[in-house]
Amino acid sequence: MITTPDGGIDVNGRSGPLGGPADQQRLIGLRAQAGVVLVGAGTARGEGYGAPSKQGLRIGVVTLSCNMDFASPLFTSGSGFIVTTTDAPAVPVDCIRAGVGTIDFAAVIAQLPEEMIHVEGGPQLNATLLDADVVDAINLTWSPRLVGSRGPSISAAPHALRNFTLASLTTQEEFVFARYERAVIA
Repeated sequence: MITTPDGGIDVNGRSGPLGGPADQQRLIGLRAQAGVVLVGAGTARGEGYGAPSKQGLRIGVVTLSCNMDFASPLFTSGSGFIVTTTDAPAVPVDCIRAGVGTIDFAAVIAQLPEEMIHVEGGPQLNATLLDADVVDAINLTWSPRLVGSRGPSISAAPHALRNFTLASLTTQEEFVFARYERAVIA
């Protein structure tokens, strides 16, 4: 996720304006390590997700309504799939279903390949994954921009307290990149 010092995560619903070349390089590097990307439907629509540049990368769009444009390049490329509940509407693309009424993310993760799963938000998905206690690491980019945010933060809903430790901290082109890993409590 990307955020600003004043807590903003987007400009007019898009996170792209907060980034820059260094942030894009970081995102590409994280995606290069991943076998699967999970993204909320609102983020996928708002950011205009298309087919990934990395060969074989799958992008799971998390949605309860399944109201997506299945004719978009993300889905017609075969890279996109849906993550939803067992009682959600039928979809014309690959789908992972777990949970009734709400998505059971532990069961979803058990159905994914044993590779790194990279989550690209949005804030509601982040909060849900934290609440489900399935987050092992957080990669956070601090943008050098201010937006006067009054909107959602990187995690849009309350969740249980989770402890993470700082694993790395680097800077490039005025951006700060932090990686936090889940703390092991003895």
